[in-house]
Amino acid sequence: MKQCNDRERWIHQNMAVIGGFMGGYAILNHHELFGSAQTANMISIAMDAAGRLDADFAVRVLGLLVYMAGLASTVILPKLNLNLKLFSVCLDAAALVLVGLLPDDLNDFIALYPLFFASSVQWCSFKGADGFVSASIFSTNNLRQFTTSFTEYICSRDREALRKGKFYGKVLLFFHSGVAAAFLSCQAFGLKGAWVGIVPVCTAFAQVCIDCYGGACETEELAAQ
Repeated sequence: MKQCNDRERWIHQNMAVIGGFMGGYAILNHHELFGSAQTANMISIAMDAAGRLDADFAVRVLGLLVYMAGLASTVILPKLNLNLKLFSVCLDAAALVLVGLLPDDLNDFIALYPLFFASSVQWCSFKGADGFVSASIFSTNNLRQFTTSFTEYICSRDREALRKGKFYGKVLLFFHSGVAAAFLSCQAFGLKGAWVGIVPVCTAFAQVCIDCYGGACETEELAAQ
């Protein structure tokens, strides 16, 4: 079972790199818009509905619907016997290829629609590892868990709190390594720097294929019984 847990952890850390890369790419190239979450967008929509004049109101609403469509797809696709994790990784690759091809004068929200959809699918497809719930597309809850877990360990020397803190600390490290990679790739290649993100996507694809079809975990579970 340790091998299975290690594999699950490595996959999640790899997906955090991809999540950080996509988030960093969106912020760098589209006026500080974060493509992996919708809180700021929904706040803007609410202000627009209350009377603020915003020429982007319609594209903001459509962007929210695109994000919601991604969330809904994670409910529908498993019912069609499609592997959600493989679908998510392939979708990340397609989104990164597409945003690198879009014109640089395209409306910022429209340019982020591929990342809206891919990020929402990734969020629901890779929910955590080692028994911990952890988002791979943004960091706030990971930071909360990291901070509170290490504080608990300092106060009580609880070994489980230390294990938890290490897990969330690694997710934060891998996520922000992806952000740094996005910065460097965009500095070098502009919008086409998105294609550098295909590298961690390829490693994630290989990891997920091994996890899904390797059979090692099933063998270990049977042996344990």
